[in-house]
Amino acid sequence: MNRIIKGDKVRIISGKFKSKEGIVLAVFPKNNTAIVEGLNKVKRHQKPSQQNNNKGGIVDKEMPINMCKLALVVEKAKNGISKISYAKTKDNKKIRISKKTKAELKRSSKK
Repeated sequence: MNRIIKGDKVRIISGKFKSKEGIVLAVFPKNNTAIVEGLNKVKRHQKPSQQNNNKGGIVDKEMPINMCKLALVVEKAKNGISKISYAKTKDNKKIRISKKTKAELKRSSKK
């Protein structure tokens, strides 16, 4: 089970975009990757297409980043990031918990 989900605010902890923050747009569990808004952009050459109404040309596109390079941003934590653990509530629901602050992590309303 992925600890980082769509809508989470994350910080990149290594690589070219180190210390940049963004919101997760999509998660790919099979590849263990995620797409982060505004980060890891590359230029792609796109052919014109009548089906998709594409003009074609050079397009900026966000590419997936490996999950091991992402850390969840928690405002109340000391350096702003935290690892994630799980716990069960009294009614046996599984919830995510920040390891540093011991607070429950809510799912974001952005989906």
